[in-house]
Amino acid sequence: MRTRVDLKRGRDQVDYESTGKRSSNWDIAADPEAAVADVAEGTNPLTGAPYSKRYYEILEKRQQLPCWKEKVDFLKIVKKSQVTLLVGETGSGKTTQMPQFLLEAGYASDGKMIACTQPRRVAAMSVAQRVAQEMDVTLGEQVGFTIRFEDQTGPNTMLKYMTDGMLLREAQLDNKLSRYNVIMLDEAHERTLATDVLFGLLKE
Repeated sequence: MRTRVDLKRGRDQVDYESTGKRSSNWDIAADPEAAVADVAEGTNPLTGAPYSKRYYEILEKRQQLPCWKEKVDFLKIVKKSQVTLLVGETGSGKTTQMPQFLLEAGYASDGKMIACTQPRRVAAMSVAQRVAQEMDVTLGEQVGFTIRFEDQTGPNTMLKYMTDGMLLREAQLDNKLSRYNVIMLDEAHERTLATDVLFGLLKE
């Protein structure tokens, strides 16, 4: 199944393509629209602390991103598909917003995580820092990153940014990558060797 959302008029272009069916016995985001209800009311469910003023300032900017407007459609497609391809222009929010949508929808449950790979170490670090700020959490807690020689994650980490090489190393020890409920291979069009190998492993 392929669903195309053209956002060129005043926004960017986001393109979804999904294949296969998810086979699992856990119920995630049974109602995608409910899963994306406004969670910005009062207390941060991840920390139990009130949201900061900075959080609301950033939230206003997030809500202007093209990906924000496709939140419900994105989660509906992910819920019924094992593989989803997402194409969007630079700055549309693919890297920062989509993983957060998945987290809000419950994909970081059962003690498992959401992984998002980056071809470069600097990108993995900077994106993790940005997303932690957007979620109003401490970097290394609910949101972290793993690159060569540096691991900023902990027992509470739910969303992990990492280089494709680091995920490939994990796959050598656990070929099912059982620590993750969702794996996003970002910037896959760059066709790094590690990403290409991961495509093959994940296909299996």
